[in-house]
Amino acid sequence: MREFKLENEYPYNRRGPARWIISHTFRYPLLPLLTLLAAVINNYAYSYVQVFIGRAFDLINQLEWPNHDLWLLALGTFAAASTQGVLGLVRNYANEYAAQRIERDARDELYASLLGKSQTFHGKQRIGDVMARATNDVRSLNIMFSPGLMLILDASMGVIAPITLIAAMEPRLLLVPGLFLITLVITVTDYARRLNPVSDALREQFGAMNAGLAEAIAGVEVVKGHAQEEQELRKFA
Repeated sequence: MREFKLENEYPYNRRGPARWIISHTFRYPLLPLLTLLAAVINNYAYSYVQVFIGRAFDLINQLEWPNHDLWLLALGTFAAASTQGVLGLVRNYANEYAAQRIERDARDELYASLLGKSQTFHGKQRIGDVMARATNDVRSLNIMFSPGLMLILDASMGVIAPITLIAAMEPRLLLVPGLFLITLVITVTDYARRLNPVSDALREQFGAMNAGLAEAIAGVEVVKGHAQEEQELRKFA
């Protein structure tokens, strides 16, 4: 429970981790929309580069081919590659800017929450654990969005764009990519299932280590007085 709230505090949705992250993300709705739009166009532009190159090879394999058509394909390839490069920068910039904003807002929300707590609450907390939450855990939100979310979005669009183009050209060619996608989903799901407990345990251990370090530093005279230096050092060895 909090003793008071700031007058201008932004109302985030705290009914679950996913809703909380979504409410932070859509505080700046233009940034995720710009990131998504840029990622979609970027990947389709990259796919069309390959399409134009393939059409150029088909053209020059003919006995007679007009230079005008080859120039058009070259200009199309250049336009697609330029679009891919520019929108790749836009996607990266928008995503990084959103990640920095979300990290800042999450840290501001945490500090506002801590300021509103009673002295009784603070007396029951381990200062090192609170410090770990305020630094590394909040920083992890930034990393989750940039590069984490950006890589997931780019990888997803890197699959969707070629699949749709293949389906438009020749649906029978979807067999091999379809089998690959099925095995990929199974592998990634199993990997995430194995990784989640390890990741959670790592975060908890990091908080406990920070708390122990803060307590050891704060009580260094007591540690020295009881000749416990070696025991404390072994905790961090």
